[in-house]
Amino acid sequence: MNAMNALAATDRLMTSVIAQLAPEHREKPTPCTEWNVHDVCDHVVRGCHSMAHGLRGEPMPDAGPDYMANGPGKAWADAFDSLNTAATPEILAATHDMPFGRVTGEQAVAVITADAVTHAWDIARGADVDFAIPEDLAEFALATWQVVIPPEARPDGGFGYIVPVADDAPALDRLLGFTGRQP
Repeated sequence: MNAMNALAATDRLMTSVIAQLAPEHREKPTPCTEWNVHDVCDHVVRGCHSMAHGLRGEPMPDAGPDYMANGPGKAWADAFDSLNTAATPEILAATHDMPFGRVTGEQAVAVITADAVTHAWDIARGADVDFAIPEDLAEFALATWQVVIPPEARPDGGFGYIVPVADDAPALDRLLGFTGRQP
């Protein structure tokens, strides 16, 4: 699976999860202990917009607009569209300066996709809604994180300590364990 295929699958996943959200889910806690459902949605949306800016060579917005003002569904749709539009074949092949280093556009899209996949689980768990992360998408996200956040970068590298999971566990469980979440 390449980054653009993973991004398209992530759009389907996030759209499905977000479509199930109701106003009462907004303040629900998530496995990201500092963030509620709304905060995680906002983080994912801002991340996509920021990555799109970076791919286009524009400065990353500091605070930016209130992307969530029209609800999480519209916010996600706009964020996905911004990132998907920015990710042209030329931009994917080029090298870009991102907050996490100098990477190709393909690598940048892989990172933001892995972030969205991981947080789709957080949102679904926090809101207690149905979700299904395809095995190949979970494998893609796990492989991306294994390159970006090595075990020695913890706990300050973006995740908590690895939660042990069997090597033959489903990809989602291995992704969750690697990102410091209890499957």
